[in-house]
Amino acid sequence: MALRTLDIGDTLSKGWTVFQANMGLLVVAGIISSLVSLFSLGILSGAMAVGVLLVVKRLIANDPVRPVAGDVFKGLDAFLQGLILTILAAVTLAVLARIPVINAVAGLVVGAFVSWALMFVAFERLSAIDAIKKIIVHLKAGEFTVPLVLAGIACLISALGGLLCCVGGFFTGPIAMCAMVCAYETLFGAGAEGPTVRMTTPLETPPRPPNNDLRL
Repeated sequence: MALRTLDIGDTLSKGWTVFQANMGLLVVAGIISSLVSLFSLGILSGAMAVGVLLVVKRLIANDPVRPVAGDVFKGLDAFLQGLILTILAAVTLAVLARIPVINAVAGLVVGAFVSWALMFVAFERLSAIDAIKKIIVHLKAGEFTVPLVLAGIACLISALGGLLCCVGGFFTGPIAMCAMVCAYETLFGAGAEGPTVRMTTPLETPPRPPNNDLRL
């Protein structure tokens, strides 16, 4: 089944709405994720990103058990796959950086692929390789160009926060992730295959009135 059409402006707006409604939680979650990634020299960056994505998804789903900032550590369950994606991204960037023209946008392209791959790892428990394969399959089908463009914009938003002011990254990073999870929900979420048909309980057959005929 073909993917739904993704509206970039609408998706960014939804992401901003989610962030506004949960700003305190998401900023603290982003700070924890950033500090752990920094002190682990990037080794845990993939896992921490998965953790933030899981928190955002629960917020969007209105989980009755409200997540807390410390829930980002649940991303450690995906430590290996996150590390593989981090290594693949670093190697790819090192190669593309040597190619004229391409090196100028290499970071956004790689970041876009990694952003989607991390969500497939987080929400569908795919391996890093299978997550990348899924992106390629959708690209070959001609239905993943806009999602990747959105991911590139999200990466740019996240990076700008860090460039303008280091503290700004604690805000723009979560905003970008909120937009990405909104995009995932549109394309692959529970309602992505069309409206859900609600099943109703069939009416019970009313009991028959008692038979007052006493004849044998």
